[in-house]
Amino acid sequence: MLKKIKEKLYDRKEQAFPLAVFRIGFSLVMILELLQMMTLRDLIFQKDSLAATVPAFLTALFVLWMIALFLLLIGYLTRPAAIVNYAISVYLLGFVVVNEANNWQVDSLFLTGAFLLMFMPVSACVSIESLMERRRQARVRVRKLPRPQVRFLHTGFLILLIGLFYLDSMFYKLSSDMYLSGLGLWAPASLPFTTYYDVTWLINHEWLVLILGYSLLLYEGLYIFLVWFKQLRVWMSLAGILLHAGVLFVFPIPAMSLLVIAIHLAVIPESTYRKLYDRWIAAKHKRLAVYYDRLCPLCRQTVGILSALDFRKAIEWKALQDFAAEEKLLADIPEADLLHDIYAVENGTRLHKGVDTYAAVLRSMGWAYPAGLLLGLPPFHGIAARIYGKVAAKRKREGGCTDSTCGIGIVAPPEKAVTPFSGKFWPAGTFLLLWAVSFLIISFGTPAYGKYLTGENSSLTATLRDMAAVYKRITYPVLGWTNHGVYTETHYAEYDFQTRLVYVDGDSSVPLPIMDDEGFSRGYKVGRQWDNWAYATVKPDVAYGQASRSMLGYAAFWAKDSGTDLHSGNGHIEIQRKPIEVSMKDFRPGLLQDNMGQPWSRIGEIAASGGRLQLALDGAAGSGEHRTWGEAVDAAVKSTAAALQ
Repeated sequence: MLKKIKEKLYDRKEQAFPLAVFRIGFSLVMILELLQMMTLRDLIFQKDSLAATVPAFLTALFVLWMIALFLLLIGYLTRPAAIVNYAISVYLLGFVVVNEANNWQVDSLFLTGAFLLMFMPVSACVSIESLMERRRQARVRVRKLPRPQVRFLHTGFLILLIGLFYLDSMFYKLSSDMYLSGLGLWAPASLPFTTYYDVTWLINHEWLVLILGYSLLLYEGLYIFLVWFKQLRVWMSLAGILLHAGVLFVFPIPAMSLLVIAIHLAVIPESTYRKLYDRWIAAKHKRLAVYYDRLCPLCRQTVGILSALDFRKAIEWKALQDFAAEEKLLADIPEADLLHDIYAVENGTRLHKGVDTYAAVLRSMGWAYPAGLLLGLPPFHGIAARIYGKVAAKRKREGGCTDSTCGIGIVAPPEKAVTPFSGKFWPAGTFLLLWAVSFLIISFGTPAYGKYLTGENSSLTATLRDMAAVYKRITYPVLGWTNHGVYTETHYAEYDFQTRLVYVDGDSSVPLPIMDDEGFSRGYKVGRQWDNWAYATVKPDVAYGQASRSMLGYAAFWAKDSGTDLHSGNGHIEIQRKPIEVSMKDFRPGLLQDNMGQPWSRIGEIAASGGRLQLALDGAAGSGEHRTWGEAVDAAVKSTAAALQ
């Protein structure tokens, strides 16, 4: 068994391009997440909800993190950057922003992905380091380089990352009447606070709702078993991309959707990308032939770099010693001049020389066309011509070009990067075994065991859940292993009303950028902060003390961000409630619009008193004696109703 796993995962080689897709996709999504965290840092990281700013060192940490992510994105100093990214992720995502009641699910993928990035050869192509390697190879006259290959083991880790995510989620869904009735996507989309806008046009068709709901169950259950077959991997990945693209445009969790899409793109075999490239991107004919001196190290290195940047392969690079005699436009040019300058022939009719050759090269690349145009215009052309002339004159004066006379001066990376997963199989095999055991232990925390095996109220079920909880507390900060009960009944069972904050000053009112008049997510309430507001602040079963402290934090942050002085006595923040109906087993057309149309009503306010912001619910409902936010709000509603009678 172990031998077969070794042959399938370790000995097998694939092209490195998909790993570059993962590196780039992960970096871009993490940068977007970091930008939100930086923008809302006083709200996310400040434990004292009314303090003005977070510690200064956190801002410095953000800057360091952004630098590391940018280096990962471009593939330069990749291993050190990956280590820095992982260390900061563990500190901030693994320890600082953890909420025991409800963790932001995408952090699990960020932590595991950051760990894997340290050991994967993700800079083997489409990176600054790969350009350096091409230059190093060109120095020893190697012109045509094979596309870099990596062990399939690394793709296997990505498959396990997303496959176990789905499988753990399935353990929740198989215990959910909402999903088993086919309404797993419809039910949350019928609640305004879980969406961006009115999606009635999509969810009002029962047949479509059921197809989507059951397809989700089938897909998540079968993914990890079918994706290993190369013929099916493309289709499984495309299905996942379509699924999460839909989630991206409907639900306010963009980071999770984008990161999962990036992982699916990295699982697709390189051969598929090659076919798409040949059909849609690669130039149908070479529009430019460039003649270079193959005995010149600088020329070879320049060609190595520029040919890598010519993504469309619209340029043909020819050694003038071998091919110049075949080109009519070069026939009357003395060999000494050919060696002195670099020449190019465009579309077989137009001759370029020196700097004009480089301008034509940039234009022919397509993506660099604007740079090629600028290089042909003053003053850029004159500046480049003087630099080129000095290099060419030095070549002629010293009898040719060597690394010492006209080298580029870029330090190449080591010839072969060694990773913990290269060499012997046992480190990777040990990690795979640990991953499998960890998944099994963590799965004990899902409701599937209690419902189908051990009994929902048995002592064994409780023991298994406690074991999973302890294991998660130990491993989550460093590896991101956790349960993934995303969009299940527990998120909505208690939700019979929504809460929002509105600034009121006289006759004017301005909703805080949390929810609009119809109850849709806005501004702060997207991604991490949507999760925090919906499930750790105003969810009806949240402790009243936690809800009030968090809302005070939102109020203080908004006041500072908008320049509103809540201590002036001119205005206050009103707490409003809107009733909604949740249906998790019975399809009801128009339920979303019914929930959108429900009116908001005042239940309390946040105002300054004694130099502090204080939250008070109407009537006698504002004390800390109430166990949950829902109970406190119900008391406020009943008190207000009684006062009006």
